[in-house]
Amino acid sequence: VAGVPRALPALLRAHRLGEKAAHVGFDWQRAADVLAKVDEELAELRAALASGDRGAVAAELGDTLQALASFGRHLELHAEDALQGANDRFVRRFRRME
Repeated sequence: VAGVPRALPALLRAHRLGEKAAHVGFDWQRAADVLAKVDEELAELRAALASGDRGAVAAELGDTLQALASFGRHLELHAEDALQGANDRFVRRFRRME
């Protein structure tokens, strides 16, 4: 999709690609619909794991992450920022354990 640089962090790029797609009507109407897509992608990820096909696992993990970025967009949250916050919380907890 034109105007969304490939060099962006992947979650931010997924968010921006979703925004572009939404502008032309290629989007879910409700956050609940996107959450159902996340569930669908998780099921596909589980199936890929069971198959042992690493390529399929990588593809389904990517699809799941993209669906989660879309879910965040529908909640008016950036998945990139949410992940950064989770990373920061993890680091704080880990440092306490060290």
